[in-house]
Amino acid sequence: MKKYLFLFIVFWAYSCNKDKNDVKRLLDDKGVVISAPYIWKTSLHNGIPIGNSYIVYPIIYKNSIIIPTTSNGSRRNLSALDIKNGKKLWCWDDSFENGTRYLYVSDHVIHKNHLIIQPGSSYCINLDDGSSYWKYIRDRSLRPEVALMGDKYFNFGPIYSDEGTEMAAYIGDVESGVITPKIRVEFSDDIDYPDGAWGPNFKGGVLFLNNMPDNERMLVVSHHEVLSDWTFNTYFSLYNADSEEWVWKKELIFANHYETFFSKPCIYNGKIYANVGSSIVCHELITGKQLWKRDFNNNFMFSGFIIEDGRLIANNEDCFTCCLNPETGEILWKVNTAGTCGRMSFLNGIVYFAGGSIPRLFAVEASTGNIVWKMNTVLLGEQNGTQFKYNAVYAIPAKEAQPAKVIALSDMYAYCFEAYR
Repeated sequence: MKKYLFLFIVFWAYSCNKDKNDVKRLLDDKGVVISAPYIWKTSLHNGIPIGNSYIVYPIIYKNSIIIPTTSNGSRRNLSALDIKNGKKLWCWDDSFENGTRYLYVSDHVIHKNHLIIQPGSSYCINLDDGSSYWKYIRDRSLRPEVALMGDKYFNFGPIYSDEGTEMAAYIGDVESGVITPKIRVEFSDDIDYPDGAWGPNFKGGVLFLNNMPDNERMLVVSHHEVLSDWTFNTYFSLYNADSEEWVWKKELIFANHYETFFSKPCIYNGKIYANVGSSIVCHELITGKQLWKRDFNNNFMFSGFIIEDGRLIANNEDCFTCCLNPETGEILWKVNTAGTCGRMSFLNGIVYFAGGSIPRLFAVEASTGNIVWKMNTVLLGEQNGTQFKYNAVYAIPAKEAQPAKVIALSDMYAYCFEAYR
C-alpha cells in the first residue's frame, strides 16, 4: 500500500509541474525573451471559457491579487489569488448588472480591507473574504473614477439644476457608501453651454482629484469647461478640504481643445503631470503654472504614463513607448512596442505591460528602452487565438524567500513569472 501511495504522490507532483517543465526559456534573434517557464498558472474560468472582464490598475491586498474571472456563465466576477501559489481564495459575484455583461474596473480605492469600485453601480467589497459590505444603484450615473481622503472617498457625477448640468465630486462614507456633493468648480458666465449626454446645458466640471503629498487634505482638482462648439478648456485647481477654499484655481492647461484628460494626473517632486489629448503637460504644484508641454503624434488614452526612478515613461497610440525627463520634458529614448496597451507596472528598473495591437507581455528597461521580454501565449502552450490581455500586470517585489514576481493575464489563465531581475 505504501508503495502505491508513493507512486501516486510522485505522479501527482509530476502532473502539477508538467506544464511548467515543458515551457522553455526562448530568445529571439535580438536576444529578447519570447518564452519563459512560469511559477504557476491559474484558470480564469470555472466551466466553459467566456470573455471575461478587465481591471485597469493592479489591485493588490496583503498577499493576494484581485483579478477578473468567470463562473457559471457570468463574466462579472472578481477573484482573489494567493500570490505565492495562485490558489483561489475567494470569488465575488454580487453585482446588480446582467451576468452576460463585462465588469470593467477602471479605477479603485482600498481603505483597510474595503475595496471600492464604480463599474456602473457602486460596490464595496471585503478583501478578506469577498463578501459585499454595501452596494448601490445610484439615482444618477456616476463616473468610474474614485479617490480616497482619509476614511472618506470621492465619486464624480452630475448635479442637475435650472442653470444646467455640472460634474461635481461627491464625498462618500467608506463604511456606509452614502454620498453627498462636496466639491464644485466655477464656470464662466458668458458661455452658451451645449446639451449633451449628461443633461441640458452641460457645463463640464470635476474629473479627478489627487491628494497633495504629505497633506492629503489638499486636493489637486482636474476639471474642464465645455464650450458651445464642444471644445474644452481644461484646468487645474488646488482645494483645501479643511477650510473648503481654493488655494489657487483655474490654471489653464489647454484652451479650445477637442480632447481632455484621459487618465488621472500624477504628482511627483513638487509638480503635476497629466496626459491631455495627445500632449503631456507639467505644472508647478504650489502655483499651478505650466512649466512645459510636449506634443505627440497620438494620444495616451489606454496606457497612460508612469513616473519612476526620475523618468516619465508613456505608451503612445502611435505604438511607441517613450521616456521623458520629468523636469524638462526632453525625450530620452523611444522604442517601438504596441498600441492600445494596458497600464504599466514598474519593478526594479523594468516596466511591464500587456500590448494591445501586438498582444505580448512586454518588459522594457526604464534606463535604456531596451525590450527584454516580448512573450506570447502560444509558446506557453495555449492555442492560436488566445493572447495576453491588456488587463493590469501585477509586479510583486521579492519577499522573504519568495522571488520578485510578475503576474499577467491571458484570455484563459493568470500566469506568474519570476521577474526579469
